[in-house]
Parts: sequence; structure tokens; C-alpha cells
Amino acid sequence: MKTTRACKISSITKEQTEDLITLIRTFESAKRYSFNRLIEGENEKELIKKLQPKYLLNKRFCEDAILQAQTILFSQKELLPVYLENNQKKLEKTLQKIDDYERGKKRPKQVSLETCLIGLRKRKQKLEQKIETYAKHIKNKTLPPIIFGGRKNFYERMKNKISNQEWKDLRTRQLYSRGDKSKKGNLNMRITVDDCGQGWLEIANPLRLTNGKTKSPRIKVPIIIPYRFYHQITNVVMGEQIGVNPKGKPIIEHQKYSVEIIRKQNEFYVNITFDETEIGRVLDLKETPDVIAGIDVNPDRIAVSLCTKQGNFKGSKIFYLHNLNTFLTNKRATIIGQIVQQIKTWLLENNVGGIVLEDLKFQQSHDTDKYSNRNFHQFTYKKMLNSLIRMGLRNGFSVKTVNPAYTSVIGKLKYSKNFGISVHEAAAFTIARRGLELQEQLPKEIILLLKNQITTKLRILVASMEESKKNTKKVYKKWLQTIKTWKEYHNWKLWSILHKTVYMSNQQFVFKI
Repeated sequence: MKTTRACKISSITKEQTEDLITLIRTFESAKRYSFNRLIEGENEKELIKKLQPKYLLNKRFCEDAILQAQTILFSQKELLPVYLENNQKKLEKTLQKIDDYERGKKRPKQVSLETCLIGLRKRKQKLEQKIETYAKHIKNKTLPPIIFGGRKNFYERMKNKISNQEWKDLRTRQLYSRGDKSKKGNLNMRITVDDCGQGWLEIANPLRLTNGKTKSPRIKVPIIIPYRFYHQITNVVMGEQIGVNPKGKPIIEHQKYSVEIIRKQNEFYVNITFDETEIGRVLDLKETPDVIAGIDVNPDRIAVSLCTKQGNFKGSKIFYLHNLNTFLTNKRATIIGQIVQQIKTWLLENNVGGIVLEDLKFQQSHDTDKYSNRNFHQFTYKKMLNSLIRMGLRNGFSVKTVNPAYTSVIGKLKYSKNFGISVHEAAAFTIARRGLELQEQLPKEIILLLKNQITTKLRILVASMEESKKNTKKVYKKWLQTIKTWKEYHNWKLWSILHKTVYMSNQQFVFKI
């Protein structure tokens, strides 16, 4: 399991700053050059030979620049289908809105109908162009143009809103060196600790290499190591003694760690990434803990419900993420980390042995609803899910992810009323039971509801439906057939019908249709 810890360069001289910025600028330039050559299909080995004389970097820095370029290339290719799917969903919503406004089902509140339709048609045209572009790139295995430094900043530079120096600074932000166990953990950027416990970062600077020398001079600067991670970081960078050589000197085994320097407004932050031992494991039903926790993750709250290994409800709690969508990325990550620590403490207090989560993906498909798109942003959800999984593995919990289908519906209709808990807590309880591979049978009350009230309601709707709604009529007839022969189908079929026909209000069933 990869773990990253953030440190900071505490003090640096003017000369060291100039040397470091020059090195970062050269590395970034090599990365951009590598990216463009890789897109053109150039071989990696041939590219390394070109980079060394062109940028005067050592072989390791050249390999790292190519590695960073490959990472960007891979991530952009991976995101293309996501962008295509999101825009297709947005187009569906836009077309539905246009249809509703044209038929008179909806009326705009702030502008005239004509103005509203003009805006929606322009948006439809824009989305169709985006979909066509993404589909074309996926088909041809190409990528849209990528601007290092940010597209928004590039357009601001074109409008002269930011200076040329500011634009250069935006493109001079990162220096990276991957770890190597045989090179005392890291060759180009090594972290050491002196006798006083002060951490130091030694950065190889091949640009200052003089003729006749084989080793690059190093920029040595002090770093601030966070107190709560001090022992963890020093144990990684200092290595472990495994014996002595024939001369009586200690043999140190080093752990590899990658170092990344990020420049932000003339301050330098150091990210140290290393492998952390996983104490936890995948949840195994042969060795099921006495208490399992189901976790339902939502944009504004995380619900945790406890379940015994027999599948009985034991307790629940909600952890709120107030106004998470209003914060910047770093602040958001901090808040998520704090909530996860609170969840860990509560789980340990209740002797929980395993956690179960949904394997869920949110999509930005809300068309013009920017608030919902920000709330359901897939990266925010991934951050929450990954933080919970890492917490579980780090603290010895068994961890499992399950199919999220109908967990909220089952929890709401089956458990919410019985245990007097919220929908999210009931969904978390359903997730825990699914982690134990228990089947969710329909209660007699719900079977009677399907056979009597819902069936009667559907028959009335089918009989009174106009010819123009023949597609909806077909769906209702299919539902009636499913309810009639319900024992032949998987329970999820019936939960799906319930989800589309009824909802709970004041612990009573109310029809949606």
C-alpha cells in the first residue's frame, strides 16, 4: 500500500533557490518534450538518449521525466471514456428538458420560454460537439490537446491577464525522483537525519556538474517533518541494520521511497511516497469477525451501521461532512481525513473486525446543475472511499467492497421503519448484510403491497393510458407480469419495481406513479 507524507523545506538560500528553480524548469521542459515525443510514437530507450545531451540531466532524471510523461498520457487516455459517458448523460438530460419545455410540461421561472430554449439548444449543440470529439479520439487512439500549466491560465496569458513570468512559474512546479532500494532509498533526492534529529533533503544537481567529475553536486536544505509522522518517515529513510560486514561495519537495508518537490509561490513542499505494510486483509467469510460495519458514503455524510455475523442490527451512527463541496481540494482532503479518523475511533470502541463498502461510481450528469456536479464529483467520492479502505487496511480491519444495487431502497423499505433509523443508516446496514452474502428476502407486508395496491394501481393506469404513451404502457404491463410470477425472478427485480412505484413518507408507503 502506497503512502504519501508531506514535508516542507524550512529555509533555503537565494543561490540554492535559483539552482533548484533552474533544475525544476529543466526537468519540466524534459517532461513536456518526452510527452510530445511519446504521442508521436517514439521509443522510450531512444528518447532517453536524446534527453541527456539536450537537457544535461543524468540518466535517472531523464527516466523519471519520461515516467511522468507516461503517467499523464495513461491518465488522459483512461479519462476519455469517462468524459464521453458524462457528456452523453448530460445530453440526455438536456434533450429531456427541451422536450418538457416544448410540450409545456415545464415553464422557465426567470427568463422567457424562447430565451430558455435558445440556451438549451446551444448547450445541446456544444455537448454534441464534445461527444463527437471524444468519440473520435477514442476511435483513433489519440488525445485532445494538453496544455501544461493549465488551459485557463493559458487563455489568461493570451489576454495578458497574467505576466510571462507568472506563466513560466505555473509551468515550473514539479521535480520528481523515484525510489531505488539499491541506492540508499533514492538516488537523486535523498533524505537524511542528523544527530540532532533534523531532517535534510539532498538534491542531485547535474546542471552544476563540472568537467572531470562523475558525481553531481548536491543542494542540501533542511526540511520540516510533521511531528506525528516523524518516526514513520525516519524509519523509512534511515533504513534498518540487518548485520555487520567482515570489517565490523553495519549493513543497512534501505527501503525505497519516491520524492516529489512541489513549488507553490516561492515555497517548496516535499512529498515522500513509500510502501506501507498492510495489517488488514480482504474480508473472508470463513473467519468472519463478530461485528461487521457497513459504510454508506454520501457527498454530505457517511453513515456507519454495525451488524453481527448472524446479520442482526447492533447500532449505527452518522458522521456529517458539512459544506464539503465549498472547500478547496487540500482543505477537503483534510476534512475527509479527520472524519475517517473519527470513524476509526468509533469502530475500535465497538470492537468491529471488518468493514464493508459499496463499489460505487458517481457521474457528472446533471446538465446545468453545477452544485450537484460538484457534490457528486467522482474524485471526491474516490478520495472518501480510498481513505476508508486505507484506514481499514492500516488498522487491521478486514475490508470488502460489494455491489451497490438497491441498497438504499432495501434499507429504506425494509429496515428504516423496523429499527427507527435514517435511510442512510438503513442502507449501511444492508451493505453490511450484503458483505456477509445474506439474501434480502421481501417481507410479507411488501409482497402484499406488490400483489394488491401496486398491481391495482398499475392496471388502472394501463387501462386509462393514451395511445401516445404506448412505451410507458409496455413497461407497466411488464411490471404486472413480473409481479404475477415474482418467484421466478431475482429479488432485485421486485426491489426495482418498488423503487420506481413507491416511497416512504412518515413511515407510510406513498405512490410515485
